[in-house]
Amino acid sequence: MSARDPDLRRFVVEFGMGVDQHGQDATAACVKAVKDAVMRSCLAGLIEVVRLKDIRDILVEIEVACPHPEGANRQAILDAVPFGQKRLSVAAGGMAAHGLFQPELGDHTNEAYVANAAVTVWISASKMLAAWQEGLDPHG
Repeated sequence: MSARDPDLRRFVVEFGMGVDQHGQDATAACVKAVKDAVMRSCLAGLIEVVRLKDIRDILVEIEVACPHPEGANRQAILDAVPFGQKRLSVAAGGMAAHGLFQPELGDHTNEAYVANAAVTVWISASKMLAAWQEGLDPHG
């Protein structure tokens, strides 16, 4: 499944922000940003409108921007989304803002890392049409 697949249609696009205030951990900021985007989305329409039979049949495109993206743990970021086939891109961006240096909290500097995320859910138009043509009851 690819977002370039002409059968795919965007179902939802949501944005999130995450901050790692202590420890200078780009992964933690990215995971928080992705979870922020996911928690803002109730995808009831996947079952009730699209009539999706299997939550794994969606493509979830995750884009994050953070300070020092080369140090981000890609698998941990992907794991922040609990469903679907996933694709991730990590880019330089976000912000390293001056915060509070507190070594007891794991700080190496006084920076707080801010990450931004865009999460896009793609669905198959042909599978949706087939489900409607079959007259499937979305509740089983």
